Amino acid sequence: MTLMNTDGMAFIGPGSEWFWTALTFIALALTFYAIYRQMRAQHRQLVENTKVLRSQAHFNALTLSQRAREMLIENEGFAAILNMGRATPEALNEVDWLRCSSYMFLQFNSWEYLYYQHRDGSIPTEYWMGAEDYYGRLVAMNPGYLRFWTGSKSSFDEPFRSYAAEEFVKRSPGEPIPGTAGNGDPASAGATTHPGAP
Repeated sequence: MTLMNTDGMAFIGPGSEWFWTALTFIALALTFYAIYRQMRAQHRQLVENTKVLRSQAHFNALTLSQRAREMLIENEGFAAILNMGRATPEALNEVDWLRCSSYMFLQFNSWEYLYYQHRDGSIPTEYWMGAEDYYGRLVAMNPGYLRFWTGSKSSFDEPFRSYAAEEFVKRSPGEPIPGTAGNGDPASAGATTHPGAP
């Protein structure tokens, strides 16, 4: 029994066009498959690289925001100055206010960094929610930050400058905020904050 009739088939010369067309189709199919596999591999690599970059950005955000707190833990005397500068900045002398405002500048640099990292999608949204809540309460409850912002806002560019300015006008200083104490730190009142609050 003949399974394939090869009578009249030509592989070279006249009548062999079908053969070369088939070879061309097979070559194209193999090429497209190779390209597909390469794109899949590149996509997986891109996903992994993105995870690494997001992890590094998250680590940088944590390091930056925690450094300011470490300074307070390491220096008890400065912690007392900062508490006074937050609540009654006019009570500080020039030297102590300089120290206090320099610390606040570090805090605002951290806030600005987190703001732009959030806009770029480089840090988890949950971390930004905690940071936004923390800093918003901090500036709302402590008059010292308004004095700092009045004198230092030109050091920050748009759009963060407008964003921070809006945080100052959301609540007037001293307005009660549920779950906070007078220093604006949610932790001091035993409040529950969002995960990742700096």
